[in-house]
Amino acid sequence: MPKPLDIDRLKQFETPRSAVPVTEADPVERAGGSVERWPSREPVRDGQISIKAPLDVIGRFKRMCKDDRRTYADMLGILMDRYESKG
Repeated sequence: MPKPLDIDRLKQFETPRSAVPVTEADPVERAGGSVERWPSREPVRDGQISIKAPLDVIGRFKRMCKDDRRTYADMLGILMDRYESKG
């Protein structure tokens, strides 16, 4: 016969990890930082913007991304980094 489901253990997944108070030393700290941690399951925080521009500029940006096989966000980051490094 299967074990009954412990509903109280599922409550730990309702609160994001950053909101859970830490009561004792982290296992990584106790092990001297040598323990590799699992990747976080918290969702990636993404945003979205809309840019109004002439169609030729938008087309040029899309071609740049396609030619370099990059996402729009990656290419935007590259262009911003280059702009900031010129200053």
